[in-house]
Amino acid sequence: MNDDRKPRPRVATKAMIERLYDDAASLYDRTGPGIFARFGARLVEHLPVSPGARVLDVATGNGAVLLPLARRAGPEGRVTGIDLSATILHEARSAVSAAGLTNVELRKMDAEHLEFADGAFDIVTCALSLFLMSDIDAALCEIHRVCKPDGYVGVSFFDKRPPPFDPGWPILLQQFMEYQTGVRMPQPVVHAPQEVEALLARAGFHSITAHSEASEIVYPTLDDWWRFQLTVGTRLSIQSMDEETRAKFKDEYLRRLRPLMSEDGLQVRVAVVYGVARR
Repeated sequence: MNDDRKPRPRVATKAMIERLYDDAASLYDRTGPGIFARFGARLVEHLPVSPGARVLDVATGNGAVLLPLARRAGPEGRVTGIDLSATILHEARSAVSAAGLTNVELRKMDAEHLEFADGAFDIVTCALSLFLMSDIDAALCEIHRVCKPDGYVGVSFFDKRPPPFDPGWPILLQQFMEYQTGVRMPQPVVHAPQEVEALLARAGFHSITAHSEASEIVYPTLDDWWRFQLTVGTRLSIQSMDEETRAKFKDEYLRRLRPLMSEDGLQVRVAVVYGVARR
């Protein structure tokens, strides 16, 4: 029998997502091995980005996809990055400047209401972010609208198998349940390849392919791993606790992970689904 007395996780709102990345911007992808830059570059490798291309990167963050896109599009191309968080856009702007790129524009914008003309871009990307959208179908329909006919879209999600950041995240999620706390993302964080294909088809794309690529990632210390939690969606659940509870939660969680440490650090498994389609 279901126990309706158990509190259900709150669903993150747009305002909460914006604040999350405003607060985490200075540390985003800078704790541990820098996985989002790696996964972002990999998404770009799956797309036919040619010199002179007009490209839009949705939920650009601090530039994990934006920077390799801009290098591939070249000085004659134009790459636009949008994000809800003005603070993380500042970090992206600094990264663009440090890389010496002059073909990039950054704008604060809601992915569900893109302020661009129909067919404005040759390619549109959105990496590991569609699960942050309040209305994933609306976001994908907007991506479809601003992509030119016969243009390309590239998206990525965490795969269902293995569970993302296994065993670190499954243990963390179990502990959130034990503490009867948690804030979940607006959409499922994990999608199997066939589910990604179905999402893209529903938005009107064709010639769709989706495949999964697995990685073993090592966080050198448990502190590196914990700091990573404060830069992604799990931050919302952690910060929802009072200070005393948060300290107790952290101590208990790291104690559970300590036996899993190897000489190199905490090894976690991650699989990412890359989906590519035509408009």
